[in-house]
Amino acid sequence: MLFVSRCTRLCQNIIPKHKNCALTRVPSRNGYIVLLPEISKDLTESLLQVNADHPNFTGLDIKKCENTINNQFIDFECGIRDIEDYLNSVEDGKYDLFKDVLEPIENLSQKFDQIWAVLKTLYLADSSVMPARIYYPIHNKACMSHITKYNSKPIYEACKKADLSKLTEEQVAVVNKFIKEGKLNGLELSEKLDYSFKANKQKCSTKQKYFKIRLEMAWSQFQQIIDNPQLVKDFPEDLLTLMALNKDNPKKRPWKVSLTWGTAHRFIEYCPDRDLRWNVWQAYEKAGSPADEKRELNNGLEVEEIRKLRLEAAEKLGFKNYGELSLITKMAPSISVIENTLLTILDKARPLQDKEIESLQLFSNKKGNEYPIQMWDVSYWARLQKKELFGYDEVQWSEYFPLDRVLDGLFELCRQLYGIRILEMPNRADLWHPDVKYYEIIHENDPSIVAGFYLDLCSRPQKMKAVGEPGWLVTHRTASSIPKKVLPLSALIMNFPPMQNKNPSLLSFDQVKILFGKFGHLLQNVLCQVHYAEVSGLNNVEWDAVGITSNFMIHWLYDKDTFDSINSHYKTGKRLPNDQLTEMKQHMAGFNTCDELYKSMIDIKMHTIKTNWNDLVKEMWSNYYGFPLSKWNSFPCRFAEVMSNEQGAASYYSGLWSRIIAADVFQSFKAPDETTKNLGNNFRDTFYAFGGSCPSGEIFRRFKGRDPNSEAFISDLGLNKNDSK
Repeated sequence: MLFVSRCTRLCQNIIPKHKNCALTRVPSRNGYIVLLPEISKDLTESLLQVNADHPNFTGLDIKKCENTINNQFIDFECGIRDIEDYLNSVEDGKYDLFKDVLEPIENLSQKFDQIWAVLKTLYLADSSVMPARIYYPIHNKACMSHITKYNSKPIYEACKKADLSKLTEEQVAVVNKFIKEGKLNGLELSEKLDYSFKANKQKCSTKQKYFKIRLEMAWSQFQQIIDNPQLVKDFPEDLLTLMALNKDNPKKRPWKVSLTWGTAHRFIEYCPDRDLRWNVWQAYEKAGSPADEKRELNNGLEVEEIRKLRLEAAEKLGFKNYGELSLITKMAPSISVIENTLLTILDKARPLQDKEIESLQLFSNKKGNEYPIQMWDVSYWARLQKKELFGYDEVQWSEYFPLDRVLDGLFELCRQLYGIRILEMPNRADLWHPDVKYYEIIHENDPSIVAGFYLDLCSRPQKMKAVGEPGWLVTHRTASSIPKKVLPLSALIMNFPPMQNKNPSLLSFDQVKILFGKFGHLLQNVLCQVHYAEVSGLNNVEWDAVGITSNFMIHWLYDKDTFDSINSHYKTGKRLPNDQLTEMKQHMAGFNTCDELYKSMIDIKMHTIKTNWNDLVKEMWSNYYGFPLSKWNSFPCRFAEVMSNEQGAASYYSGLWSRIIAADVFQSFKAPDETTKNLGNNFRDTFYAFGGSCPSGEIFRRFKGRDPNSEAFISDLGLNKNDSK
């Protein structure tokens, strides 16, 4: 039965004032009023848990949850409109920017984000409870509503008028965030120019979407059927699962090789048949390019169209090019600094690559290879060489990394570094599945709870799986004190191998890296010490600095004591040798770094100069690779990370940049006169504590006492090996 709900009464009073509110434009039909289902206060509080530390996940009626979040969307947008009305009615200077404007926005966002996080967690963790058909519309509406506060001209103007000298550093960061987002959304533009800007953005968004669709269609045109079990006998189980036609029994033939992310590269790395490797490689090279047999799948013209539209958008906002526009959300100070840094690394990596390929050629010849090493051979022979040199075998090594052992070592590392204890708390919080564990963080010398987090790490049939996405960090509550101090709460949801036949979950070394990296992000979310959620945790951290904390944690895997603490054979208890960890990390570092440098630099060039993408490829290739340029090479036509995603434009370098900063930070821990505990506490009190409330460059200076450079990164990967010869 339908009743007039609180939300409906709200809309009846507010909609006449806010006809332009996207979520409140409800057309009437034949004179009838469409009423929303009544949502009880108990259900809303069950989702929000306004009087408790943890949300409820079990026993929720999804339809009612859907209606509740829709009501929250309306409450949020109408709340923003009320703030706008207030600003339009009050004289300049007669209001308190934070008390009357930004803190009420914090309150609105907090309820909105908490309910969204519950539904997002259920979607990722159990599709039977929260199916995609229900979640995707909610997600799209949530994204629309979320940006309402940044699209408000009155709020934007109020922030621009703020006297920053009277604000704290954190408050300045909040104000600058609203100004930055408002400028990027075109709030400085005239009405006519704004209309043109929004039309440009819409057209570019459509082009980006079709770029991805064409590429995925091009990938789907190719298939290579493998019917010979001998060819796949050394393949890891996760690769066999990706290729298996029989998903219930991945080891049963036949198998199909596709060009989707993760499958093609992994197949080339493990396939012993050179002709098959070449066939998959050349198909991947051609996908979406002018060389593709189906011309309607050619992304060549689309690349230039997207570049043109992005340039036009940047110029409308007053920037010279899209690369300069992107710097608003970056740590790097200028395009020239980025380019010079990357070229400095290239000067070291490129000569080393030549030596690595020469070594790989000699190794392959000894193993019976009669052909010159080519691009489709590198990863295959590099894997075999790595195994012979260091005993590294992905499948065999996984037996030494049972999940519980890895977690024990990870938590002990956090105790040693940050002075925190991580304790499992059974029955303390409601959980969405029996596999989930809940933990709380306390300081070593203080029993008070600092934060809480959920771990849902092993794969289940109902869990969300996305090719190329190893897992998700869901923020339920960021550290904040508006309107009151709250317990930070996050959830880490992964798809690691589950227990099998009473054997524990066993991780590959790459999966251990992923776990350490994701945990670094989780710690940044829950150990943050700020007042405003807008700049708490990973919020407002620059795109090229987001990976600093994750890469910092990964560095510890190559520390001998840490490595020993996380590995132990699940049957015998035997440990892996730790005497060649550095050499193993540096294996093929020249080639791999050049590959990342090439992708980073071509992305920057495509968004700072007008040279056609095909000419750029021809000009740049030989500077980064020691192999001839393939006639099919049309890399930008399949560069989905950049061309199908506006946030990725002129941003691919961000992964390298974060690694450079993290290496510089980690170098401090190698100094003989510094104790790990003191440095770890300093790292906790800067990179974790500040979150996005302080520019990352300034955080680095407070930690290190100087500006960052690439020397530690070059040394860590052994790119300077030739310097001593």
